[in-house]
Amino acid sequence: MNRRFSSKRNGKKGGRPVADINLQMEIPDFNIVVLTPNQYYTLVVKYGNPLLKKALSILQNWLISSPEGEKYRGKNNYAHFRSDGWVINAAKCE
Repeated sequence: MNRRFSSKRNGKKGGRPVADINLQMEIPDFNIVVLTPNQYYTLVVKYGNPLLKKALSILQNWLISSPEGEKYRGKNNYAHFRSDGWVINAAKCE
């Protein structure tokens, strides 16, 4: 049995490893949004640069202005960029 995914550091048993917050990327103009370099480049390939910039702007404004966004500040925000998520849908509508 492979136990490398069963530790608390790597998430739930059988789950994906947790993104290392120390590997966060400095995104120009979006200093509140936290992504690793690999996650950022995956999103650029998936959505393209113009749509991703709109989505980053929408997410940053929400993180700053919303009381609900407070609990996501300083944490990895990759999960907000699902293709059926509100951030991408809002960016497509703009």
